[in-house]
Amino acid sequence: MKIHLIIVSIILQVANAENECTDCDWEKDVHCGKASDGSCVFSALNRCQVERISCRREQKGLPSFTEIVKGKCPKGKPRCPRP
Repeated sequence: MKIHLIIVSIILQVANAENECTDCDWEKDVHCGKASDGSCVFSALNRCQVERISCRREQKGLPSFTEIVKGKCPKGKPRCPRP
């Protein structure tokens, strides 16, 4: 029984951490996020969604996006995977 409580507690902590990142709408205004280490880029439907993915990346210990610009990401750069 005690192990079940521990497992449930861990699951709730993970769920709460993911909810700390902003919820976004679906308004189309494409933006590109560039990882802080320059390793990859990420395009999303709008700035809020790029910021949300940046937040999720930070939670997972991945580089966040330090530069977010309007428009699609340039071709030729590796795409950042979703966390």
